[in-house]
Amino acid sequence: MRRDSIARGISLFIIGALLIIGPAAAGSIAVYGNTSGFDPDLHTDRFTVAYTVPALAGETFDRTVTNFTDASVEVIFIGSDDAFSASTASAIEQAVWDGKILVIGYPATEKFGDSLPFAGRGTARGSDNISVANPDDSISQAVFSGLRERYNASEPVEQRLTGSIKPGAVSLLKYDSGEPALLYRNYGNGYVAEWTLSTPSSYLGNDDADTVNFRLLSGLLDLRQKVPVPSVTTTVPAQTTTEAPTAPTQAPRPTGNITIHSSPLGADVFLNGIYKGKTPLELSGVSTGYHSVKMTMDGHYDYDGSAHVVSGENITAFGSLPLQARPAETERTTAPATPVPTTTQVSDPLANPTIIAAVIGTITAGIGAFATIYSQRTKGKKE
Repeated sequence: MRRDSIARGISLFIIGALLIIGPAAAGSIAVYGNTSGFDPDLHTDRFTVAYTVPALAGETFDRTVTNFTDASVEVIFIGSDDAFSASTASAIEQAVWDGKILVIGYPATEKFGDSLPFAGRGTARGSDNISVANPDDSISQAVFSGLRERYNASEPVEQRLTGSIKPGAVSLLKYDSGEPALLYRNYGNGYVAEWTLSTPSSYLGNDDADTVNFRLLSGLLDLRQKVPVPSVTTTVPAQTTTEAPTAPTQAPRPTGNITIHSSPLGADVFLNGIYKGKTPLELSGVSTGYHSVKMTMDGHYDYDGSAHVVSGENITAFGSLPLQARPAETERTTAPATPVPTTTQVSDPLANPTIIAAVIGTITAGIGAFATIYSQRTKGKKE
């Protein structure tokens, strides 16, 4: 019963928005990749493009994500690819929770989680046609007024997302299988409209794709701006001082917990580029969605990954840091042999003790030989 009341309320807001679009003030748009068939140039009286980043320029998107989350931006378009980081996706989800509108198409959805109205489980080949999910529903009637209820693919759709609708999400277009091609969901103070394929114009054509996006986007913006804030009337006694009423606080974004392990232990952990401590590490109160996880350790290769935090749950992240190869040892060089001192040749032979000793030895031997010969000769004469 409550869900039906919410749906009726949303439909009334959207129908009202579509009837009074003309006088609405222009809103700022930031675009990464593509706009899922929406053409801002056809609606300059309502929307102005404040910032754009081309497809496959994920590093630029990472560096400039604050331009997308700036307070002046009301609508964020993300399409074409998921070359950006998990921390960028988390920042966008936080911006939606704070009140922005996000229009996102597959495969950019791969980096998002809790904010999406569709829980993807894989991919499949696109159907030959798509159709309005609930033609009798007042919301669908407002968005598809004057348009067709069934669209045939103008070219083969090689890949689309498969999965299931999350609670509270509303499906607007569906495949033959019944799975949604276009749906939206409230997330915090903002809204997310999701295309589960990358090129809606391959079914709807350029004109109808633009019209459907424009009507849904305008209705969600109007709904977000006109949500009444409940007030409480109190009777103030005479001669009492009352405090100024405080502005309503935003609902906190859901959080979960991460336990981070590494092999080997003791690695430095960086969550979304911010140092958090050493493994093993437990982090609580981490906002839902994808977060980048990096681990470093001296002498080991870094680990770069991500963790998807689910509201109210404890998840575990593990990273392996392989040991770096030791640098090749420098070739050993043979030390030069210690030079052997050589005898210096002296020109004066009498200054050389070796020569003197040899001369003396020769003289002594000569004297001994002479004495022997002389004694033998003397002995012979006496006989």
